[in-house]
Amino acid sequence: MRRWVIPIIAAVVLFGYVATHRDPIERPDPPAAAGPSAGPGLPRLTGTEAFGPPGLKVLVSGRYPQIIDTSIGHSGPVPGLQLAPGERAALLAVPAGTVAAVTGPGTSRIRTVLLRPVAPPPVPLGVDVTVVPAHTGTDLFVATRRAGSTSVAQVRADGKVRRRWTAGGTLTPLRDTAAGLVAGQVGDLQAAQLRLLDPATGAERRRLATGRIQVAVGPDAVAHVSGTCARDCPVTVTRLADGVSRDYRMPAGTGNPARGAFSPDGRWLALGVPGQYRNGRLVVVPGFAEVVDLAAGTVTRVPGVETEAERSADLSWFRDTLVLGVWSDSRGQVAAWTPSRPADGLRILPADPPGDEALSTVTVL
Repeated sequence: MRRWVIPIIAAVVLFGYVATHRDPIERPDPPAAAGPSAGPGLPRLTGTEAFGPPGLKVLVSGRYPQIIDTSIGHSGPVPGLQLAPGERAALLAVPAGTVAAVTGPGTSRIRTVLLRPVAPPPVPLGVDVTVVPAHTGTDLFVATRRAGSTSVAQVRADGKVRRRWTAGGTLTPLRDTAAGLVAGQVGDLQAAQLRLLDPATGAERRRLATGRIQVAVGPDAVAHVSGTCARDCPVTVTRLADGVSRDYRMPAGTGNPARGAFSPDGRWLALGVPGQYRNGRLVVVPGFAEVVDLAAGTVTRVPGVETEAERSADLSWFRDTLVLGVWSDSRGQVAAWTPSRPADGLRILPADPPGDEALSTVTVL
């Protein structure tokens, strides 16, 4: 699937180690076309084969969940997770363990549990809920939507409810921060709002934006674009502490980002732009990733990343390094790029998890 730029013997040594040093995981055989001789189709990563930095582990969601240590190419199961045939799990690492949102064939209901490695069995959190971890401690915020309102419970790691409050309309918690709980809300008039709430009561501390689409939420700011802008929209970053905003102009012809991630130090904002169909779906313009220097305002495209139509790269950070994942119909690839050292180029990590394009993701653990 990708164009290789290092000698073939190096690829054999590196990925030979990966293939023989895995924990047993139920997984399909790799597609026959995978490997150095793969064709030029999308998605595609072009870079240098390399192990990840020490300590970089990634969490894979989807039909074949697993944890991959990219520094040695070792993969293993997610502790405490048991899936029935055909089930898939979307996974979120939290201080108390791992939140798993599980769905199966023939149903649209999503069953969410907390996996605690040292205290099985899984703690049930609800069906069709949204879960985010508390800013401090091991509590979780669990949002349950009902007709015309949303109930938000602050839940301990053992499943006991600490407190509960209700908001009108459809409320989606996005991230709990030192400044408050960031949430998106759609009210009776269908006006999308980004709000900063008191996590204990749900009272609004600040209206961050109205009529916007959230792209990324960091510990100190939220990034969003206009809900009425079709192409090449500026990305607005609003500080949580005081509500001050700054617009960042994107290069012409780049399209709008579908997702984003702030770096831990708040210096960078990574954006994922999905591929696009053109000419009646006969042509695909590959998607890509770019990084905004939030102080300077400059935008740099991540080299060697191309995604399929209607799919953007997964984005997460490991210290100052951006970790990206791309997916085909059957497998994923993981890469790393450090914006402060662009000359290093894209590093393709020893991780090739099986999966499915629509439901699989990879994030830094």
